[in-house]
Amino acid sequence: MNQKKNPLKIILIVVVLAALIFGLIKSGAFEYLKDREKLETLIKGLGVWGPIAYMGMYALVTITCVSVLPLTLAGGLIFGAVMGVVYTAIGACIGLSLSFLIARYIARKPIEERFGKTEAFKKINEGVKNEGWFILATTRLLPVFPFGIQNYVYGLTPISFIQYSLLSTIFILPGTSVFVLLAGAVASGDMKTAVKMSITASLIFFALTMITKVIAKKSKKS
Repeated sequence: MNQKKNPLKIILIVVVLAALIFGLIKSGAFEYLKDREKLETLIKGLGVWGPIAYMGMYALVTITCVSVLPLTLAGGLIFGAVMGVVYTAIGACIGLSLSFLIARYIARKPIEERFGKTEAFKKINEGVKNEGWFILATTRLLPVFPFGIQNYVYGLTPISFIQYSLLSTIFILPGTSVFVLLAGAVASGDMKTAVKMSITASLIFFALTMITKVIAKKSKKS
């Protein structure tokens, strides 16, 4: 019974995703990523729907593997440091989770053909089997290959969806917070607040640098 239902579910999901991406392209939404001011104006103009639109846009951009940096900065400028981090984390979590599910259940074969034989994938796959969550921390904190592609590649590994989704969101928070906090500092308009945010961002960046060095050393030894 499940085998008969699965193709229909897959076709439906593919059609929905394709329609969403096509709609974004035709509407010119991706053009906003090239112009941060336009992006800010668009989201602010949506009022109470702004946060939902931001999180949805962040998730969809994550799925397409386009750089999310413009959106991340816009999140800090529009929503401030705290809510900017919250909305960005939720959007990223949704996007990386959907990418993972697409790779595992919908487009596994083409993704496997593209990345399955690469050295990076072999290391990640072996890492998941031998080290569990640690390899996830390593690849999220160290740039093994682009964030968007990682989301799909992890769908090919035996890691559980819940573990991947939750831990990925946690491990990307430090790096994401740095950009959101710096943008929030610029948007605050208050010198004391800006200084506090800048110092916090600097401390997070310093801690992140130290952590990545420790992880890099451990990876070389193993």
